[in-house]
Amino acid sequence: MIFFYALLSLISIFALTFSSSAKTYGASILSISAILEFIFFAIILICSVQNKKYKNLITIVSFLNLLFELSIFFFHSNNFDFWATLNNTILILIFSIFYFFEQVNSPETLLIYQSYKFWIIVGCIVYLSGTLFVFLYTSNMEDKVHNILWDINIAFEIIKNICFSIAFIVAQNNKQNIITSDLDDTNMFEKPF
Repeated sequence: MIFFYALLSLISIFALTFSSSAKTYGASILSISAILEFIFFAIILICSVQNKKYKNLITIVSFLNLLFELSIFFFHSNNFDFWATLNNTILILIFSIFYFFEQVNSPETLLIYQSYKFWIIVGCIVYLSGTLFVFLYTSNMEDKVHNILWDINIAFEIIKNICFSIAFIVAQNNKQNIITSDLDDTNMFEKPF
């Protein structure tokens, strides 16, 4: 799942940076990547949350938001709509609060940072909250000033990718720990054969 998101992010950055049609289709590229980004983050949060009520709430609200975004995209595709981005960011932050609330109240969670889901959600939160104001501020700006502020977006992309990389490392370490603990048969009273 993260691989496809990274691929989507790379394609959209490439299309915005190196494409000759970025000036004419730039707003559409940003809008499509924002919609797909919301879908990705919502799926991650739906899979991460265990509480059935939260999961259903996130699913319903995400579906309604997706319908809202698609209607904005098809009926007002002239500009990049920062209201849709604001709505996406607020929803993902609220959904992330559901995840963290559930983790804090879970007796099984001792060290939350040892979960790969934690690092993915932290990456989403840092990226969305860091770039929200950049997108809001630069939505109606000239290209010169826009390019200067675009470096902020790149910095938060790097931080997000670092968090995703930590998630891969943590997931791999957890997988290796599970495999080695299955091979450790030192307690013969629990596993006699």
